[in-house]
Amino acid sequence: MLRFLHLGDLHLDSPFAAFEPYEAAARRDRQYEALEQFLRAGVDRGAQLVLIAGDSFDTPAPRPEAVARFFGILEALPVPVVIAPGNHDYYMPSGVWDSPCRPANVAVFTDGELSVLRFPELQTAVYGYAFLHEGADTPDIGHGETLDPAFTNLLLAHADVTSPLSAYAPISKGQLEQSGYTYAALGHIHKPQPVKKYGATTVAYSGFFAGRGFDEPGEGGGRFVEIEGETVREIALKSMADTFEIRTLDCTGAQNGEEIRRKVIAFLEQASFPPHTALRLLLEGDVGLNCQTDPAQLSRAGERLALFEVVDRTLPLYDASYLEKAPTMQGAFYRELLPQLQSADEQERELAAAALRLGLAALAGREV
Repeated sequence: MLRFLHLGDLHLDSPFAAFEPYEAAARRDRQYEALEQFLRAGVDRGAQLVLIAGDSFDTPAPRPEAVARFFGILEALPVPVVIAPGNHDYYMPSGVWDSPCRPANVAVFTDGELSVLRFPELQTAVYGYAFLHEGADTPDIGHGETLDPAFTNLLLAHADVTSPLSAYAPISKGQLEQSGYTYAALGHIHKPQPVKKYGATTVAYSGFFAGRGFDEPGEGGGRFVEIEGETVREIALKSMADTFEIRTLDCTGAQNGEEIRRKVIAFLEQASFPPHTALRLLLEGDVGLNCQTDPAQLSRAGERLALFEVVDRTLPLYDASYLEKAPTMQGAFYRELLPQLQSADEQERELAAAALRLGLAALAGREV
């Protein structure tokens, strides 16, 4: 049985520009600690190999101290590590992947064409390639008849299987079906994807390891994979890296900004987010006509968090008698929709009501 860790898209040494400089530096530091903990836990589970599917760093020229720390973490592992550089940390001569501090147990693909690294003690062959620039053409990922049946054959690749027009090494389902690999360990797509099977090949993305913004909310991580014969078992493992979180708070019925502020404080107290969390709180619901929030005051409510953003999506609750007479754009818009709002057709009424809500939000300057 072969056991290994599959991770990628670490994006170490990211700038975290949304944070104060001291918090950004601390966040980068904790990401290394999370990586060390993740790898140690995987080895304790029995991992015999670590595969990193590209974008270990956020740039092809990271700071020397970042490179030294990363390689120091990998050097401490009692198992081999294989890396396929991606579009953010692409291979270039004398660059990070040629660093003299790269340890002996770390192998890196440095060719844009497919090549192979064999590990006879594991009866395993890892095929892969490197990005040599920020983009890459579709590589030839091989065919099943060329693989050694005595080995477990794996593909390690930074690639895009979601779009044939991608500039980032698009690989087709047909290529994967004909490849003959037991498992394709992929990187590049950060959003968690379902594990799929094309032909005999199990295809999986590791997902992001640690979020870099609110477009990557929640816990990141990687995969622990077991292969026994043709049977592949994989489980998602979470990392302990700091997270970005997005939550929604229903403020329906609030009549003023103070009521909303109290709701926000109560929510934060109940949720008990760790202090290094970055939180975006979406305020929603129908509120009083004169309900105005104070952004600075709301921000102070979450000052114990590393980053706290409030997005006000509440809508003023206009009553029909007001809108029928109001000499405003809101009133004119309501009166224009009134025949549809009073229609005998239920579907037409629902559509008009949705249009009214969106229109009032737009006229109030809210994002729709």
